[in-house]
Amino acid sequence: MSSEIDIQFVQETYQRMSDGELTRVLTQEATGLTPEAQEVVKGEIRRRNLDPNIVRGVEAQQKTYTIAELEAYCEIIQKLPDPLTGNTSERLNATLMAEVKSFVFFTHYKEKILIGTPRTLDAANNSALRKTMFLGWWCFPSGIIKSIKAIRINLTSKRTNNIPSPSDYLRTFVLSKIGEIETYKDNKERLLELIS
Repeated sequence: MSSEIDIQFVQETYQRMSDGELTRVLTQEATGLTPEAQEVVKGEIRRRNLDPNIVRGVEAQQKTYTIAELEAYCEIIQKLPDPLTGNTSERLNATLMAEVKSFVFFTHYKEKILIGTPRTLDAANNSALRKTMFLGWWCFPSGIIKSIKAIRINLTSKRTNNIPSPSDYLRTFVLSKIGEIETYKDNKERLLELIS
């Protein structure tokens, strides 16, 4: 009886969502759905005549991946053009960019995974280093502490920008976006939006 009520609740929740909201939730936040909830999802996708690839994205979020399987998803991303320059001659990778800006009483710290060609990634890390060096120190002590952390992150990240295999940052990104990548793996434009 309890599982019937739960399934009915799940079904009503999905029915209240717009097509766009349902697609976003199913491709980004469907980890841990029970088999019963997955059946409700499949029925709702059919009922609304949504892209059947969304089912693949939901199923992808339920799996545990081997290194080889994860590398195959990384390969999909690495073959895309650079989202900033459109360069297709180099394989993409990912880096972690960290930046600090301090203003007397507060410090703004930002970390972000960026995807691009090695040249683009180096430029992003260098830009973050320059901004942090000039603007990060002006709040004591948090500005100094966070600036040191950001400088270390950028220097460490730059060492992996030019490796031919996927960086740990690319693997992390792919694993966090696995539902969307599986759903849109045949749609280059949607994948470019995802990595931009």
